[in-house]
Amino acid sequence: MGSNDMATLQQAATLPPEPLKPRFEVKRDGVFYVGTMPCRDSGERVESPPVWLCDRLDIIGRGVDDGGTHFRVLRWRSRGDQQAQSLALPLSAIGEREAWAALRSRGLALSPNRRMLEHLAMYLQTRGSDEMHHVTERGGWTHGAYLLPSGELIGTPSRPVHYAGDKNSASAYLAQGSTEAWRESVARLARGNSRPMLAIGAALAAPLLHLVDLESGGFHLFGPSGCGKTTSAKIGASVWGEPREQVLNWDSTALALANAAAARNDGLMLLDEMGQGNPDAVSMAAYRLFNGAGKMQGAKEGGNREQSRWRVLVLSTGEIDLAGFMSGGGRRTRAGQEVRLASLPADAGKGLGAFDTLNGHPSSGQLAEALEDAARQHHGAVGRVFVAHVAGQPATIAARLHHAIEVTRDVLPKEATGQVRRVAARFAVTAEALEIATDAGLTGWPPGEGRTAVMSCFTDWLARYGVGNREVTQIIEQAEGWFALHAFGRFIDCSRAADDHSEPHMLNCAGYRKRDADGLHWLVFPAVFREEIAEGFDKTAAADALARAGMLMKGNDGNATSKHRTPDVPKVARRFFKFVQTVRESDGE
Repeated sequence: MGSNDMATLQQAATLPPEPLKPRFEVKRDGVFYVGTMPCRDSGERVESPPVWLCDRLDIIGRGVDDGGTHFRVLRWRSRGDQQAQSLALPLSAIGEREAWAALRSRGLALSPNRRMLEHLAMYLQTRGSDEMHHVTERGGWTHGAYLLPSGELIGTPSRPVHYAGDKNSASAYLAQGSTEAWRESVARLARGNSRPMLAIGAALAAPLLHLVDLESGGFHLFGPSGCGKTTSAKIGASVWGEPREQVLNWDSTALALANAAAARNDGLMLLDEMGQGNPDAVSMAAYRLFNGAGKMQGAKEGGNREQSRWRVLVLSTGEIDLAGFMSGGGRRTRAGQEVRLASLPADAGKGLGAFDTLNGHPSSGQLAEALEDAARQHHGAVGRVFVAHVAGQPATIAARLHHAIEVTRDVLPKEATGQVRRVAARFAVTAEALEIATDAGLTGWPPGEGRTAVMSCFTDWLARYGVGNREVTQIIEQAEGWFALHAFGRFIDCSRAADDHSEPHMLNCAGYRKRDADGLHWLVFPAVFREEIAEGFDKTAAADALARAGMLMKGNDGNATSKHRTPDVPKVARRFFKFVQTVRESDGE
């Protein structure tokens, strides 16, 4: 030891001892506060007896979310059932009633003494680990790992992650059985059946959407009760966990569905029985889900709260398709909704309901029972293995998906619209997800079989939807329906009015009807066109679509309206939308 070191030690020995400071002790039976008090005999300060603050509570780190809010990350075991609990407690809530309520509601016993709670607040703010965590309410890919809605992480993230989202369905995402058992039971029975294979593909494709920047979307299987649509959906859900517990309802509130979607970000969202929901609620839920963002809300301290965002693949079921359901409630389905949620008959057209082949079972009902029983016994393992397989080679997987999308779009007719190409991409990724799983040894199917099954579903969807612009079709159909109702009931007959030499009188008049050398045509008041014929659509876009269809004759100046004189106002030419009698080619075939 050098002379300098010795001098330092000697100097330290002559210094007075540091005064005692309050401290905390974390023991098996709780967190204790050890304060100080003056000794009655010497007057020096000594430690006071430990005072219990709460059950054992470990502070495992600090955290910050995407909105910049800071947290303390806590862990404990609840009294009674001794279940492991964790919570990201906002620093802003520490010391407030809401913080104590949150801890008590999760089974942590706290001292009722206000002074002790103040000590506990100090413990929460200043003690424990300072390791930083990313606090998130979203599941899915985060820092190189995959976060399930239960909070379970698949893989090792590049930084600690704490899941603070919706865990109401956590038990639905527990694994049971092995990948091999799922392959030899669920996958074997599903083989050769396009609808169950589509459902499995959707479950596997959900974590891949971000690799090709596909938006949220989904598939809707519709058909009568007992046809096998729900069984097919549950087979897909078995990829991630217990199928029955994953089922959500369309009649849930928009906020509840938004929270569920955030928890299932980069994942599958299973929605059953569309018919149970209200058309208005379903319409709002569909927009909210597929827009991938929650409702913007203000923060009480000023500004706006962080907006919840997600990307999900929805697998939905119902007795009728989306358009039929919405029209039954007096609403029109938007083209964007039909594209985002591609409706497909659950009936595969083989006389077996949702099945194409029975795989050794005497009836479709018995095959459905066998599939559901297999899914109950073996679920969750294959999704975990698949995600780990993808995480190890994201660039390779992305290249495969891009190629699959290009190949699928290349075989579409030239007149296929952007809407159809978007749906084609979703089917392509779903098909390729099955092929990736097959190459990884997860399905037991021959190469190409998964792709064939999914693309047969795409062919069925295309046969129903067509390759044209759905919104244009809706505009034309709405106009045709309007004229079918009102063409001869709400229009003044110009020739009759001219012969009577009297002012025409008609309640709720929509315009004038004329017959000349060019045939029969209708002059529609601009307000009627805007508020009735084109209701719900952009007026200019509707006029252009109807003009291209040959129903609307534009003016010589290129304007959607043209000038005409009428018997009641013969000296002034007024503007009308001029419609002519026509038959679309598809109707005349």
